This record gives sequence, structure tokens and C-alpha cells, in this order.
Amino acid sequence: MHYARTLIGWILGTTQLLIPFGCSDNNQTAMGSSDVETAAPKPEKMNILTDQEKKEGWKLLFDGNSTISWKGYNQASFPINGWVVEDDVLMMEATGKEETGYGGDIITREQYENFEFKMDFKLSPGANGGILYLVKEQPGKPIWHSAPEYQLLDDEGFEQKKKYVMDKHRTGDTFDLMAATDKATKPIGEWNEAMLRVKDGKVEHWLNGKKVLEYTLGSPEWKEAVKKSKFAKFPEFGMAKKGHIGIQDWGHAISYRNIKIRPI
Repeated sequence: MHYARTLIGWILGTTQLLIPFGCSDNNQTAMGSSDVETAAPKPEKMNILTDQEKKEGWKLLFDGNSTISWKGYNQASFPINGWVVEDDVLMMEATGKEETGYGGDIITREQYENFEFKMDFKLSPGANGGILYLVKEQPGKPIWHSAPEYQLLDDEGFEQKKKYVMDKHRTGDTFDLMAATDKATKPIGEWNEAMLRVKDGKVEHWLNGKKVLEYTLGSPEWKEAVKKSKFAKFPEFGMAKKGHIGIQDWGHAISYRNIKIRPI
């Protein structure tokens, strides 16, 4: 009896192995689905342009290796300290230098007037930084004397400290001027996408696919906001029609990738 059961089990097992090769299309589809489920996930592609982006006129400002599209603010070349490229990511190092920075702020070598700019960013706990636009180099003056800033901040971390004025200082805000209407920031340690659109003085801030703020440079609302801000004493602030894109070095670890721009 034991031998018979073994023989029958062997025959059934063999039959089961052979069934998929003579099965219907439905069974073949199911088998394919099982293969997909167990397949290892493909690595995320970074720092590339899709065919659609190429058609739309986007240009890479960082390819995962070279910083050729960037230089130090008020400098001729890219900083040798404070910034590193590692694992296809451009990283600002944690130096604790805050506003004095370490490598210093960086800006695009080219200047732009009407454009869309986007990039992914990942904040570390306690991070503070920003994307500045319509930057004009001014020897001896900080980058923020002339340029509005798309704020990047560990909002929750700074709120817990209760030592920092959060109004108009959160991620997506125009620093010290205008607050974003929607908070779409992902948790610290996850990637976010920031996008800026500047067209004939009208500015839009986007965060993770949501438009969170818009304003017009030179409008009554803008002028009133500037009067009430730290920028009131800088007559050159926000006056440029064309300028560089800048990334601020505040001495906190922030990572960047998929940095792209297109004229509009």
C-alpha cells in the first residue's frame, strides 16, 4: 500500500508539473502574474529626461555626476567644501555653520527670465535651506539681499523647538513674505518635489504636485509684504527680471536630485 501511494503521488506530481505547458491562456496569464509579483523591483531612474520632457524643452542641471551647470555665489567655480556628489545625489553637508555656510550658496551658471524649475529634495532632521530665484550676484552681500526664496525646512522639528517664528517660514513659503496655502510635505527622510514657475513676474510655488502659493512681483500685495519683512531695507530685493537659480547653504544636510529647468 505504501508503495502504491508513493507511485500515485509521483504520477500526480509529474502531471501537475506538466499541466502549465498544455494549459489555457488564462493559466498562462496567472503564471505570468506570479512571476511579476516575485520579481525584484527595478531601481528608480534618476537625473534623466523623459521623452516628453525633451519635447517640452526641459534641460538637466545635474546628471548625477557633474556640477558643471553650477558655481559658487560670487565665485568663479564650484565650492570645494560643503557640497558633495554621491550615489547620483547632490548633497549639502551638515556642518553646523548655519547662515555663514561652509562651501557657500551655489547658483546656476546661466540666468533665466521666464522658466519652470523643478527638483527633488530630501530633508534631514532640523534642516533649513532654500531655493532662491532671480538671483543677482552682489560682491560682499548675501544671496538673499536680492532674491526671493522658496523655503525648505523641517517644519515639525522647528515647531517643536518653539524658538522660531514659523509664519511664512515653512516649506513652500516665500521666505518671510508669503505663506503657502497647502502643506503637502512628506515626512523627514522622504523625497519631495519642489517646482517653481516664473512668467512675466507671476510666480507659482508647487510642492509634490500641488500649487501651494502664487503671487506677482511688484504687485501692491508684494510691495506690502516686503515692507513688513526683513527685506524692506534692501532696495534691490526682488527687482531683477532675470537672474540665476540658487541653492542655499545653511550648514544642514539636504539632498537634491532630478534638477531640471525649461524656458517658457
